[in-house]
Amino acid sequence: MREISYEEALALSAPVFVDVRAPAEYRADHIPGSINMPIFDDGERALVGTLYRTHGEEAAILKGAEIAGSRLSGMIEEISRIKERDVVIACFRGGMRSSALVSLLDSLGLRVYKLKGGYREYRRSVRERIDRLDLAPDLFVLHGLTGAGKTRILRKIDNSIDLEAMAGHRSSLFGALGLSPTTQKMFESLLVERVDAVRGLNYVLIEGESRKIGDIHLPTRLMERMAHAPCILVRASIERRVRNILDEYPRDTDPELIRGILRSLEKRTGIRMARELVRLYESGRLEEFARLLLEGYYDPLYSYSLKRMSFIAEIENEETNEAVHRVLELVSKEKKY
Repeated sequence: MREISYEEALALSAPVFVDVRAPAEYRADHIPGSINMPIFDDGERALVGTLYRTHGEEAAILKGAEIAGSRLSGMIEEISRIKERDVVIACFRGGMRSSALVSLLDSLGLRVYKLKGGYREYRRSVRERIDRLDLAPDLFVLHGLTGAGKTRILRKIDNSIDLEAMAGHRSSLFGALGLSPTTQKMFESLLVERVDAVRGLNYVLIEGESRKIGDIHLPTRLMERMAHAPCILVRASIERRVRNILDEYPRDTDPELIRGILRSLEKRTGIRMARELVRLYESGRLEEFARLLLEGYYDPLYSYSLKRMSFIAEIENEETNEAVHRVLELVSKEKKY
């Protein structure tokens, strides 16, 4: 059986990782780009685990073999379709699930590798990378008030790291609406992958964030690097910011969810403003609602910190493509020195 470490697998000419863990394990975190071919579904994995705890290892193995047997032919067929690439099989700890499958595939003449240590070893590698995160290129940070269109600018620039997309959250009070937030582990996997992707570029743009995006904690090394990077301030009129907010957020959100979020603001905005926001939202006056939310809540929250920062330049964002052009001009000029 050919075992290979995660670092060795990355050095292969065309590796493809096949993750045989249950779907819930895969959703929580996985090697970016890997294919999920679960030997057990979530319910089956729970059943085998219960048997192991209540009846012992032998009973769990027998039940696991019974379940896996019904699924193996389909898995073999799928893996045969990608046999021209370097197939690396991974389970949680490089144990029974991946070993059994790799042995079977070997016996059928299919050249595959087993990931040594499985997902757990991959996760160790990610944690080490996060702790010493190295953003080699020059870093520039976009700042601005809520709704100024920073994320829209960022997503039109190839040399960028989109932290909010990785987190599945817009980094605001209503940031999770219409999105599927990722786990901390998945965020870190995506971040390490993106840092590797931009390593050879001359510069990288990123959006200024606080220490948390939703429930995601940003790595200390990343926050330190952002704190010392040149900053560009993105400005936009209140009318433009209101349009950006209304365009970005879904209109079909459960009204009770919105009311719950607004009620949580009462201690910060006062009961009167919180109730006015609820009234505007429920009456469908969304432009007024967004404007009051920006001017009455977000702007006081962020204006003070922006005033304390220094910027290499300020740009007006009344049209996204023009703002992108201006940002790229600024970065290009800065890189000449």
